[in-house]
Amino acid sequence: MDEFLAHWPVANTAHGTPIVLSGGYAVANLTSDRAAMLAQLAVVEDKANDNQAASAARDIARAPLKERIRQFNTAIRAFWPDSIYTNQLPKMPDSRASMGVWVKAMQDVADIWSQINALEPIVGMPMPLTLVGGYTRATFVTDQTALTAAYAAVNSAELNAEQARNLRDQLWYPVFQRLKQYRLAIQSRFLPDTATFDSLPALTPAPGSTPDAVNVSGSWDLTISKAVLTFTASLDPNLDQYELRACFGSSYKVDEEQVLLSLPAGSTPLRFETDDGLVASGSKVFYKVYVMLTTGNEKGSRSVSVTRP
Repeated sequence: MDEFLAHWPVANTAHGTPIVLSGGYAVANLTSDRAAMLAQLAVVEDKANDNQAASAARDIARAPLKERIRQFNTAIRAFWPDSIYTNQLPKMPDSRASMGVWVKAMQDVADIWSQINALEPIVGMPMPLTLVGGYTRATFVTDQTALTAAYAAVNSAELNAEQARNLRDQLWYPVFQRLKQYRLAIQSRFLPDTATFDSLPALTPAPGSTPDAVNVSGSWDLTISKAVLTFTASLDPNLDQYELRACFGSSYKVDEEQVLLSLPAGSTPLRFETDDGLVASGSKVFYKVYVMLTTGNEKGSRSVSVTRP
């Protein structure tokens, strides 16, 4: 849009009269549409940040609860072996499990814990049942409520982010059509090999020059407490830079990716380090490394994920 806004006044001068598209759409209208698009892009970024923050809060709340569920299951098996309670114990939920799996596991623990606390004391186990550090059922229920709310906040943040992206796309589509019209208008009013014609901005990169994707591997480095993404070099002569992009949801979705880091052509080593979104044990982020060309073409690698242990 900036390139077209720079070109349009120059074309107006060269043409002698303002170039106006159908419906009276002129350079002033594109200026207004650009302002609206910038405002919505800021909203998209804000909602993406909110989503990432909500995911981080969920992960921070989830990590210690997973350990408490382990402690509880171990205590029941140790002091009430072969009882009805051991058969009722929930499986340890995976960090990547859905909200429903976690809610059920936590409720199972809370219900069994309540039944255990109603039993007569046994030798070697103080009652009511407490875990390491004097952790009680009441504290567990408080943490359970907080984690359930954190999952709900993630769902809400994901919905808000999706709505912001949808509105961005709704704003962009009619502008894109106007830019296509503008290109046709210039091509109809100016001869080839003139400055105005030849400087007409492109809407898409030239076809036939998409670069090859690079190979990527990722892992968690315990020494630096970061995810490390290493990748092979691009041999494309038009290489401009590499970009590391990430998704903080349950899979990699191009529409939700965010640029984290970049490396210029010729950099060594070919390595990205990041801890964005990897805030606690079980945090998982999906990544792609993009090859970016000076022609505007790009190609993303296959997605890889890194989970913080």
